[in-house]
Amino acid sequence: MPETIVFHKGHGLPYSKGLMAQSLSATGLMPERSFELARAVERRLAEAGADEVDVEGLRAVCEQVLLEYEGPEAVGRFRAWSRLGRLERPLVVLIGGTTGVGKSTIATMLAARLGITRVIATDVIRQVLRAFFTPEAMPSVHHSAFDAGGLEGYAEQAAHVGTATEAMVERAVNEAKPMVLEGVHVTPGAVGPEVRERCVLVEALLVVEDAELHRGHFSHRQGTRPAERYLGAFHEIRRLQDHLAERARAGGVAVIDNSSVDDALARLMQLVLGVVEDAG
Repeated sequence: MPETIVFHKGHGLPYSKGLMAQSLSATGLMPERSFELARAVERRLAEAGADEVDVEGLRAVCEQVLLEYEGPEAVGRFRAWSRLGRLERPLVVLIGGTTGVGKSTIATMLAARLGITRVIATDVIRQVLRAFFTPEAMPSVHHSAFDAGGLEGYAEQAAHVGTATEAMVERAVNEAKPMVLEGVHVTPGAVGPEVRERCVLVEALLVVEDAELHRGHFSHRQGTRPAERYLGAFHEIRRLQDHLAERARAGGVAVIDNSSVDDALARLMQLVLGVVEDAG
């Protein structure tokens, strides 16, 4: 198949199926499907006899292929992804969820697809609070969310961490820097209306609906903390998940089941791009 050179700002590189597949997967398509469509774009360029094409021309061919194979919604998501770098307000993605649902993994993968370098975990904020406040002064932050004293203890801990969390979001907004923030302390309404108006805000709650699958996540958990500690508190962890899911649904926040990382990431990407598209 003849090679097509893609030109951008006076520089040309051969068309790459890998790079195109990466761009397409950012619209929420599965990796295998993205690569199939990247090959279809390559064939379309070859059929047109295009020895070279600029970025806009390549984007037009890509949109034609997406429309033909996936429909207008996929085209809309692709255009939204293309606009990410030109947003007037910074993108802020908040991912909540209890222990063991895969927040860190999903947040890291999402940030990579979106080209976001600032990924912050609320556990880090809690650790800073621990360093500054003694157990007597702020007892709730010296426990994990699931053993902070039931739902009331969790609410107190989330309130302490939430104050610092909102400050982190406000700083990102002031600096016009996109960010992904994940953690059990990310709750609906954690960001006030004034800050919300100054960013493109996406909120989601990750859950694992299948209890046995959720339990199994702790057996593969990396780090020094033993799985037995989490398994011993599994009932409280599930109770907290139910509480967070109820709050999320009541607050109009998307609840995404992370039974499959690929499916959950695709749904989250679609959510993000839908919000970006609505933001214009």
